[in-house]
Amino acid sequence: MDKTSRRERSGWWRSGAAEPQPTPEPEPTADEPGPEEPGPDEPAPSPDTGEEPSTPDAVPDAATVAPAEHVLGGPGIDTTGAVLSTAAVKAWFAALPDGATAVVRGGDVVALDGTLRLDRRVDIRGGGELRFVGGLSAASALKLIADGSSVRDVRVTYSGPIDGGAAERNVGIDIHADDVVVDGVTLDGFQNGIVVRPFGEYQGTVVTNCHVLNIRGAGGGSGSASTAGEDRGDGITVWGARATVIGNVVSAAAGTDARIGIHAESLGDYAVDPGPWLDSMIAISGNVVSGPFRRGIALEGVSHTSVSANTVSDATWWGISMSDTRSTSVVGNAVRWTRTENQTPGSAWNPPRCPIMVYRGAQSPIISANVVEILGAAPAAIRLHAAPLPTGPSTLVGAVDAIIADNVIRLTGGTCPTGISLDRAVRPMVSGNQIAVSVATGSVGGVISYLAEDAVISDNSITGSATSNGYGILHQGAGSIVVTGNRIDRIRVAVAVNNCTGGATVVGNTGRDCEYGLDTYGTTGQSVVQGNRWESSNTAHANAQPNTSYLSTRHMGLARPYGGRSGDILVGNGRLWVNDQGTWRWTTLS
Repeated sequence: MDKTSRRERSGWWRSGAAEPQPTPEPEPTADEPGPEEPGPDEPAPSPDTGEEPSTPDAVPDAATVAPAEHVLGGPGIDTTGAVLSTAAVKAWFAALPDGATAVVRGGDVVALDGTLRLDRRVDIRGGGELRFVGGLSAASALKLIADGSSVRDVRVTYSGPIDGGAAERNVGIDIHADDVVVDGVTLDGFQNGIVVRPFGEYQGTVVTNCHVLNIRGAGGGSGSASTAGEDRGDGITVWGARATVIGNVVSAAAGTDARIGIHAESLGDYAVDPGPWLDSMIAISGNVVSGPFRRGIALEGVSHTSVSANTVSDATWWGISMSDTRSTSVVGNAVRWTRTENQTPGSAWNPPRCPIMVYRGAQSPIISANVVEILGAAPAAIRLHAAPLPTGPSTLVGAVDAIIADNVIRLTGGTCPTGISLDRAVRPMVSGNQIAVSVATGSVGGVISYLAEDAVISDNSITGSATSNGYGILHQGAGSIVVTGNRIDRIRVAVAVNNCTGGATVVGNTGRDCEYGLDTYGTTGQSVVQGNRWESSNTAHANAQPNTSYLSTRHMGLARPYGGRSGDILVGNGRLWVNDQGTWRWTTLS
């Protein structure tokens, strides 16, 4: 199918299809509008007129310059930027042959106030500036229609007004083609920087070494009850497959409420002829994203996508997020969390704010070797958050087969009462993380597992700020859990497994400077507690249950153990305890 002949639609940003929905409740529950029923922030599609640029009386003769390289200039084109040159520039591009190179010379400034629609393969390059001063409040600066086009090294700027509620969006470079390259370009002042449209299954996009600066969002900012801003305001947006976004610098304008720095989303309902790579194979690496974006880097519904070696700062919702993704990885990134308590953009959506978010039913996500530095207020550092599906708003769905490994969570003057939160996750593995938390009150701590199933929490180092409150590791719910090889310091309860009917394995953990070692309140499943070291100021094992089996466990307490099975042995504080047919007997060791 000829992709240039497909009907172009204007309602092409969905307002957070996998993001929290507006609701006064703690978790989003509202249904999302489908493609046939747009929501209030998603205007109905309207066709692109696709009009050709008008031709002025004076058209430059392309034959008078080199056959492959054409320097932007000629009658009607002012290269000082003092006079608008829109009509003449449109005609100049219309006269170029297919495959030509258009050069905007370094030092040249060309002022424009209308879209340049390039419907043939063109390579635009040079160190000059295309300065758009108006006419784009709801339109694109450069619209690339032909496969294989490229834009390199030029500056594209916009200083005019933006219509934040229009059906069409203000865009710097608007891509409607396959195999487009955007390299070394500076875009400044747009509402949306570089966008690959969703309705063409466009593939092979390369965006490298660009500066996408001062993105102007459409949100209402902190304290606003408006739901605006969740369908526009992105630095770089990729829909489709086989795309690379590498080495770019992306920023949101100060004082604005922008949506996403770098955004990769599945085609979903726009898919027509997807081919073998539908919604997959996207690499986002080595980028720097800063400023008040709601989300620094966001993956939504995509698969086989990697996010690596990026630096993200100043996000107000999530630094890096994965929503309903499949087989994706977030590895080796640095997230700098500066948000304060009074920064509440998009509060109508009630987002659970955190540096790294895995939202709803992500399949097999990997979050590994990232550094999260907390300078502001973060309720949790890394969060697997369950949420309802659009088709079943009463059922909460969590991540499946998630791996959270070898991450570092640092406190640098900020607050973070929960390090890693697992909400209704299935078979999560949390291993080898270094976690620092600022303990406040309630069910907070290093790793919190709520209604997770078959969780493994192993070899983590967890440090609290006091022993008066909090948990090193807390598991609540029926699902089974393995807690092994963890080191927990300076927190009230080292390990707590509450109301677990699936059984707990608590082996080889160390709790130091804790009030309680282990709390198994209401845990009735067959459990094993073995080889732990509890340096506790109170009870080593509180609320022990009859189905807990102790095998050579270092008890470290003087109180008579409760529960266990015949043959269990406990050693600690100069006593040897033996369970003899259900009765604990002890003797002093000399």
